[in-house]
Amino acid sequence: MAEFNRKEFGERLRKFRKDKGLTQENLARVIKKNETTIGRFESGLLIPNAEEIYLMCNELEIDEYELFNSNDTLLRKKESKNPFGVNKLYVYYYGYYPTTNKFAKCKFVINIIEKYDYCTIELCDYNSNRIYLQGHLEADNYLAFFRFNNYKPTSIRLECSQFNVNIANGIDGLMKGVFFATGNTYNTSVKKCFFSKENLEFTDEMLESLNITDNEFEEMKKINIWYVNIENKQDYEQ
Repeated sequence: MAEFNRKEFGERLRKFRKDKGLTQENLARVIKKNETTIGRFESGLLIPNAEEIYLMCNELEIDEYELFNSNDTLLRKKESKNPFGVNKLYVYYYGYYPTTNKFAKCKFVINIIEKYDYCTIELCDYNSNRIYLQGHLEADNYLAFFRFNNYKPTSIRLECSQFNVNIANGIDGLMKGVFFATGNTYNTSVKKCFFSKENLEFTDEMLESLNITDNEFEEMKKINIWYVNIENKQDYEQ
């Protein structure tokens, strides 16, 4: 049986706290203790109880076992299921805005919560932070799929939606993607959208570039298939 190492436990707690950008005082508030307690946890002088570990892991956005695992199987950045390297993306498209019940420029935030071998996601209102949909991220080095659903008994209606984005040409600029969704009358829709790791203003120029081009429409009529022109920021700016 492996022996529990209090010092290594504390060192991992300190690392996850600093990676999250939290102070000892920040983490202490979560468990309703003072920062001295967190210091004792991190030095190995004191071990938190099960409830304290649960609350701290929620705040640090890690799984509990990551505080106890001392070998090489912990998640490393090169093994990450999140190719964007950030925990938040901004999404821009023209569509039905739920709070105003009108069609307008829509700006949302996708929160990416990274676990050991998968990523959960939340689609949030940019202004109110209200969570509209939850789901998961599937991605490799070329494509990313954000799949959302609201399979809950309290949901008014069944809703599934998905964002697809081409990341092969780079993820540090303004990326084009596609949004598949259903409307209030269950009609399906496909929209172009932008993704960005930076919080950008949704300009009229961006909106104009999200229209279906004449070339795209002509191709649609020929083969009955729409191939959206998914580009990165450099292509867009040119």
